[in-house]
Amino acid sequence: MLFNSYIFIFLFLPLALGGWYLLNNKEKYKLAQMFLIGMSLWFYAYFNISYLAVILLSCALNYGISLAVYKRNSLAFRKMMLVAGCVLNLGVLGYFKYYDFFVENMNAILQTDFNLKHILLPLGISFFTFQQLSFVIDRCKGNSEHYELLDYLCFVTFFPQLIAGPIVLHKELIPQFQDKSRRRFDISNFAYGIAWFTFGLAKKVLLADNLAPVVEYGFTHITGLDTLSAWVIALSYTIELYFDFSGYCDMAVGIGKMFGVEIPDNFNAPFRSASVKEFWKRWHMTLGRFFTTYVYIPLGGSRKGRFRTVINTMAVFGLSGLWHGANWTFVFWGVLHGVAVSLNGLQAGFSLRLLAGEGRGKRVLRVVYRRAAQLVTFLFVCIAFVFFRSDSMADGIQYMKQLTWMRDTERIFIVADCLELPELYMVNKILTMTVTSVLSYVNLTALVVLLFIGVWLIAGKTTRERLATRKLTVGFSWKLTILFVWSVLSLSGVSTFLYFNF
Repeated sequence: MLFNSYIFIFLFLPLALGGWYLLNNKEKYKLAQMFLIGMSLWFYAYFNISYLAVILLSCALNYGISLAVYKRNSLAFRKMMLVAGCVLNLGVLGYFKYYDFFVENMNAILQTDFNLKHILLPLGISFFTFQQLSFVIDRCKGNSEHYELLDYLCFVTFFPQLIAGPIVLHKELIPQFQDKSRRRFDISNFAYGIAWFTFGLAKKVLLADNLAPVVEYGFTHITGLDTLSAWVIALSYTIELYFDFSGYCDMAVGIGKMFGVEIPDNFNAPFRSASVKEFWKRWHMTLGRFFTTYVYIPLGGSRKGRFRTVINTMAVFGLSGLWHGANWTFVFWGVLHGVAVSLNGLQAGFSLRLLAGEGRGKRVLRVVYRRAAQLVTFLFVCIAFVFFRSDSMADGIQYMKQLTWMRDTERIFIVADCLELPELYMVNKILTMTVTSVLSYVNLTALVVLLFIGVWLIAGKTTRERLATRKLTVGFSWKLTILFVWSVLSLSGVSTFLYFNF
C-alpha cells in the first residue's frame, strides 16, 4: 500500500486513526496497540502477503535474543548473543538482498556456473533489519532494557516508517508508545500532521513523479544524449530522488504526528551543504547515524590517527553504498563519497586558516567561499548520483562521456517531450491539432520551470522550518487544502517510492 494512493488516503489511514483513538479513549491501551500492529501488518502484507513471514520471523528472532539476555544476563552470554544477533540479522538480509549478487560475481571471477535464485526482495528489509539490529546491539551491550512484546512490535512495525524509514531507534519510539498522554487526541498536533503529510504528498506527486519520465528516458537512451540533455537529466534525477525520498519521510513524520508520535527528520536541507561531509550530516540522517554509531565508532572513528580515519571513512561509505543495493554502481557511488569526505577532512585546516580573521574583506571572502563550495558540492552530488541511477558501471562511464563531449544535437526537445504534466494536457491536445511546431517549446519551457521550482525549493526552507513559524490560520488552511486536492487529483498515475527498491 502506498501513501500516495486512494486506498491509503481515503480508507486505510482513516480506519487506522479512528480505531487507534477510539480504543485509547476507552482506555483499552493494549488492545489499541494490538490494533495498530494488526493495521501495520495489513499495510505491509498489501504489497505481498508472503513478506509477512519474513518480518514476523525477524521480530521473533530479535525479541527472542532480548528475552534470552533478560533471563541470563551474564557478560559472556551477552557477547555470544551479540555475535549471534549480528550474524543472523545480516545473514537474513544478505540472503534476500545479496545472494544473487554474490553468486553472479563468483561465477564471473571463478568461471563457475552456479544458478541464480532471483530472490524476491521483501520491501523494507534493509530498514527494519537495521532498526532491529541497533536494538539487539544496544540490548547486548546493556544500553537498553527488555521491552514488553507489544511495545517492541509497535516499534518495529509502525507503518509510517516501516517500508522506507527513517531508521528509528528503540529509545526514540518505544517510550512514546508507553506514554499514555500521547494517546489522547490533540487537534493542534493532528493539524500539523496533516500539513506535513500534504507537503510530502506534493513533493512526491507534483515534483518527483513529473520528472520521473524524463529521467527514465535519459538513463535508457544514454548514448543518444548530448551535453545539455545529459546535464538536465542528471539535475532532474537529483531533484526527483530528493523530493521522492524526502516526500516519503515528510508523509511519515506527518502520519506519526496524527498518531501522537514524533518520528525523527531524515533530511535537513542537504543541498545547502558547503562540503560532502556536511552533506552527509544533512542527507538520510538516520542512516548516517546508524553507520556512525554501530560501524564508524567501533572501528575507531577518528581516534587512531589520520590514516585510520580515512580507512574507517572508506569502510563506512563502501558499506553505505552496498546497503543501497546489490550492484557495483552503488558501491562505487559510496566510494566516491568516501573519498570526497576524506578529502574534506584533509583540507579543513587549510580552509580555516584561509578564512580566519576579522574585517570586511574576510567576511566577504567567507561568503564567497561558502557559495562556491555549495555549488561545487551540489555538482559533485549530481554527478555521483549518475552512478547511483545507472544500471551498470559501463552505463555510468558512458554517461560521464555524454556529460563532457560538448556536443549539441537538440536532444533536449525529445527529453522535454517526455513530460506528461496533467496540467498541460488540454494545451498539448490543442497544439497537437493546430500548431505542432510550438509543442516542443511549450514542453521545454515546462521542464525549465519545473527544474527551477525544484532548485528553488531545495535551496529554501525545510518542511520543519516552514511549519515552525506558521500558524494554522484560515488562509494557510485554504492553501493546504488546494495543495492537497491538487496532489490527489494527480494520483491517477500512482508510482512507487524510489527507496522501496533499497
